[in-house]
Amino acid sequence: MGRNAAAYGDDFYGWTQEQAGLLRAGKLSEVDAENLAEEIESMGRSEADRLRSCLRLILLHLLKWREQPARRSRSWRNSIQRERDNVALVLEDNPSLTPKLPALFAKAYQLARREAARETDLPVERFPEDSPFTLDQTLDPAYPDDLEDGWRRSPRTPRI
Repeated sequence: MGRNAAAYGDDFYGWTQEQAGLLRAGKLSEVDAENLAEEIESMGRSEADRLRSCLRLILLHLLKWREQPARRSRSWRNSIQRERDNVALVLEDNPSLTPKLPALFAKAYQLARREAARETDLPVERFPEDSPFTLDQTLDPAYPDDLEDGWRRSPRTPRI
């Protein structure tokens, strides 16, 4: 193991700064190429994971919105809209993730389905195996059409 690889395991921040310096100086033969390549790939996976997480949260709240209309809340609505904004930001920063959306959407739905069952205490079978929402619907700020006014105020929440 070279000095670079040892630094990678002992002081990650220091290693990153050293690698950046070596790259900027054009000292490619001194770069810890294997670990650097792994870190770059990991960064890409992190962005895909972030996108899947945003989709999961949208789908989770859409499922609850659909299955528990009496419990709809401003919080659910805000979560849906916030995560839609986050999806747009992730895709703006990472346009090459756009072709991966269908696969990430399918994985996100399976996670959201199980989470919705846990959060609502409803059997998982109550939620369709395949998403009842299309990807376009999931990302459409106007969907569902009752999102802006379809929530009821909890009796515990005072009107302001």
